[in-house]
Amino acid sequence: DITEEQKAKLPRYKGDLLLTQHSAGSITSQAYMKRWNCKNELLADSAERAAVAAQWLGGTPYPQEKINWSWIRVLGSQFHDILPGTSIPKAYEYAWNDEIVASNGFAAVLTDSTGAVSRGLDTRVKGKAIVVYNPLAIEREDVVEAQVGFVEKVSAVQVLGPDDREVPSQFKVETDNSGKVLFLAKMPPVGFTVYDIRPVKTACEMKTGLAVSKKTIENEFYKVSIGDSGNVTSIIDKKNNKELLAGPLRLEFMGEKPKRWPAWNMDWEDQLKPPYAYVDGPAEIRVVEKGPARVAVEIKRQAQNSIFVQQIMLSAGQAGSRIEFSNAIDWQSTECALKAAFPLSVANSKATYNWGVGTVERGNNDPNKYEVPSHEWFDLTDKNAKYGVTVLQHCKFGSDKPNDNTLRLTLLYT
Repeated sequence: DITEEQKAKLPRYKGDLLLTQHSAGSITSQAYMKRWNCKNELLADSAERAAVAAQWLGGTPYPQEKINWSWIRVLGSQFHDILPGTSIPKAYEYAWNDEIVASNGFAAVLTDSTGAVSRGLDTRVKGKAIVVYNPLAIEREDVVEAQVGFVEKVSAVQVLGPDDREVPSQFKVETDNSGKVLFLAKMPPVGFTVYDIRPVKTACEMKTGLAVSKKTIENEFYKVSIGDSGNVTSIIDKKNNKELLAGPLRLEFMGEKPKRWPAWNMDWEDQLKPPYAYVDGPAEIRVVEKGPARVAVEIKRQAQNSIFVQQIMLSAGQAGSRIEFSNAIDWQSTECALKAAFPLSVANSKATYNWGVGTVERGNNDPNKYEVPSHEWFDLTDKNAKYGVTVLQHCKFGSDKPNDNTLRLTLLYT
C-alpha cells in the first residue's frame, strides 16, 4: 500500500543495529561462562562428526540420547540471562556444573567414537601408535600435544607420519617412562591419521626455522620482538618484509562505571577516556619451549591487583602462519575492562568482523557503536586493500576500534 512517493521519504540505514543499553558489557561479562559455552560448542561438533564416522564404519551406534542430553545442558545456559553474563552469582554455580556435565557427555562420545574408528585403522607401528583426529572441514597442518607413556625409560622420541617420514617433534620428560610430546601433523579434512612415536637416544634436530630467546621469537613467517616490560614491540612479516605494528601490543585497563546495570552496560562517556593503567613491567621473562615443532616465551607480570602469565608461541610449518597468545590471569581488578590493544601499521576507517554465516563492516567507535560483537575473528585491511592483519579470538566476543589503525579485543569485564 506504500506509494513510491512515501517510499522515497522513508529513512534508509545500512549496517547492524546494536543496543547501547543492556548490551555492550554483556558481550564479555562472566568470561568463564562464555568460555565453557564456546568449548562445548566446539567439543560437540567434534564429537558428532566422529560419531557419524564410527557409525558409518560399523564401529558403534550413533549415541543420539547422550548427544541430545549434553546439548540440552548447553542450550539451557544459552537462555537469557546466563550466557550474556547478567545472572546473579549463585546461578553460575549451577550453570558451570551443567556445562561440565555436558562436556563429560560430549567427551565420552568423542572418546568412544574415535576409539571405534581407530579399530579400523592399521596401528601396527614399531613404537607407540597415536591416532590424530582433525574435526575441521579443511586440510590442516598443526601441532599435536599428547601425554605418552612407555614401558622403558625414555629421554627422547622420534615421530613418523603414515608415509614413514619423520616430522618435527619435541619431548618433555615428566617421569622415567612418560612425558608430553609435541609434533607437527598434516591432516586431511575431518580425518584420522596414525603417527608412530618411537623412543630414541637423541632428540629430533630437524631444521624448521624456529628460534627463541627472551627478546625474540621467530619462525619462517614472523620475527616477534619483546621489550623489557614484556610487551611485544615489533612483528615483522618476513615473507613481505613488513612491520605489522605502529606501537607495542599492550594490555589496557579501561575504567568502566556505567550509570546503570553494570553487568550489561558500558557507557560511551567511559569509552572516550584513555586507559587508566597498563600491564607493564617489571616482567619475569623465560623461554618455556624450544624445539623444532614449537617455541614459546612466558611473561609474568602484575598490575591493578591482578597477576598475568602470558605465553607467546610460534610453530613450525603452516601452523606457524599465526602468532599465538595464551593468557592465564588471576583476575582481582574491579570496575574495569581489560583490553588487548593492537596498534597496527595498516589503517582504514572500517574493519571487517566475522559473523558466523558472513561478515559485517563497521567504522570507528561512535556513540551508538563503541563495543561490538564478532564470532571468531576481525580484520583490518589497508585502504588500498593490499595488506591486512586479522585478530583471531577464542571464547572472546567483544571488541572496539578507537581509531583508523587500532583494534582492541576485550578480554575481561568487571
